[in-house]
Amino acid sequence: MAGTWRRGQGRGALALLLILLLISASVAGCGERQNANHDGRQQANTPGQKGTGRQSALEENNAEHLLELGRAIVPFEKLDGQTYADAEKMAGLIGFHTEYSEDGKSLLIGDHDVVMTITDQSREVVKEERTLTMSKPARLMDGRMLVPSNELKKLFGDEAVFTVDAVQAAIFPKPQREDTAASQDFADDPAVRAEGRKAHAPWTAHGDGDASSPAGAELIKEAKRYFGVKYQFGAAHYATSKRFDCSSFVQYLFAKQGVDMPRTARAQARLGKEVARDKLRQGDLLYFYVPGRFKNDTTVGHVGIYIGNQQMIHSSPLPQDGVQITNINKEYWKETFLFAKRIS
Repeated sequence: MAGTWRRGQGRGALALLLILLLISASVAGCGERQNANHDGRQQANTPGQKGTGRQSALEENNAEHLLELGRAIVPFEKLDGQTYADAEKMAGLIGFHTEYSEDGKSLLIGDHDVVMTITDQSREVVKEERTLTMSKPARLMDGRMLVPSNELKKLFGDEAVFTVDAVQAAIFPKPQREDTAASQDFADDPAVRAEGRKAHAPWTAHGDGDASSPAGAELIKEAKRYFGVKYQFGAAHYATSKRFDCSSFVQYLFAKQGVDMPRTARAQARLGKEVARDKLRQGDLLYFYVPGRFKNDTTVGHVGIYIGNQQMIHSSPLPQDGVQITNINKEYWKETFLFAKRIS
């Protein structure tokens, strides 16, 4: 009997030990997940630091949101009888970069500049410098920017392919864009080369292309003065931030030449006359999309300035950090190129 009791006691102790180990592992796992999420959102609230919203969302994406059919799932939650979705998670899973504003009250979403701003307790969302109005205000709760689920199509409908039902949004990979010119090299305008002269800037004071207008070379010379200036997502004006993102760099340089430009690359892309990639002149603006698993590959995510000889100057977080000169006759730039615009 004593032996039986000791064996039973030993089995009971082993079972208790296994239970304690399982509980410990579960708590540790939850702690790691909570810390990962918290760290990502907290760093995004820190002024001057790059956000980790995209990284955090992609980690969650890989861990639990990618299903066997290649979908990504954003679950909804109920608050005061209203269904909400986590806007940062939605944006991150699509493939956007996310950060919070310095005061922590606004979620900034974009690629190499800010495309969308969602603010706590506000029904108004600024997207591409236009104002969208939601049925209910956004709510910032526990470091998450929640938006009414019935507004997801309004906010992200042109960014990705997804469905919305009563409990979740399911995001699907978008068919790849077919670009028959993707292998074509970038090149200077043959007419300029034939004349043996530098291209005049694509804008003029009177819009008539006269020789008295500032030369494109002047713009490029000014741009090179800022070589190496660090990149910052959603940078304030250079006078105060001493930083640029892709579109603020363009806006700043064109302003020095007396040309008013919008703040974002997408808004800038609506201006000017489209030119072919093999007929480029100094000062032409080059627009690209930034790849993402679920992201629309026809929307502008980056802008650079053509400087001649198949090169552009631009402010970017990659491949270096800041204002840099890049050879665009590389596979990546050829494949992600959307169009070039000449401002008149």
